[in-house]
Amino acid sequence: MGTIINAAAIIVATFLGIIFKKGLSEKIQKSIMFTLGLGLTCLALGWFIKDFIVIEDGALSTQGDLLIIISLVIGVIIGEWIDIDKRLNDFVFKVEKKYNLPPLAKGFISATLIFCVGAMAITGAIQDGLGLGMTTLIIKSVLDFITAMVLASFLGIGVIFSAISVLVYQGSITILARYLSDYATPEIISSLSMIGSILLVAIGINFMEIKKIKVANLLPALLMPIIYYVVLMIF
Repeated sequence: MGTIINAAAIIVATFLGIIFKKGLSEKIQKSIMFTLGLGLTCLALGWFIKDFIVIEDGALSTQGDLLIIISLVIGVIIGEWIDIDKRLNDFVFKVEKKYNLPPLAKGFISATLIFCVGAMAITGAIQDGLGLGMTTLIIKSVLDFITAMVLASFLGIGVIFSAISVLVYQGSITILARYLSDYATPEIISSLSMIGSILLVAIGINFMEIKKIKVANLLPALLMPIIYYVVLMIF
């Protein structure tokens, strides 16, 4: 149910963003995009630090250092080899051309990455699946509502289709969490959250136009902690 509320919030916010877009100049739109990127980067860094720094025996220490680096490196190798970023863009462009739709690619891909790879998407969906409540997903829905409205104001109607991605992605995690609750350990959730936060930082950098990062090619990194901990459980 939490994921359905999340998707509905994105749809409503997209329409509101498109309405507001009519009164925004190009200069204001660029400023909004930069500010959104700055805010997203700061929030993601905070979420990463929350999971990365722990207190042990009264002293600060870090966790998952090597796993994070290895996951990112292996993930980007796989992502670049498959070239997920190009395949996603090509697919959306083909849909645009086939059905004579307005430009959708940038809005759809940007919004999908923001709404799906963050820590709240993963932990919220798992909590919902384990019967621990929808609080995290409700909070995420509010944040996504604001973000979707801002995104739609300068990226257009493509943002609305990210609601489908949220339904499929978070819904799948929720369902899997119900059947694989024994494997949803705090270590796996924490590792996924940290890598998801790093990807959000990369998206923020893209929005600020500091450097173009193919964030979609980093998505396989999210699978590495799962594989690592499952192998540990087996052996």
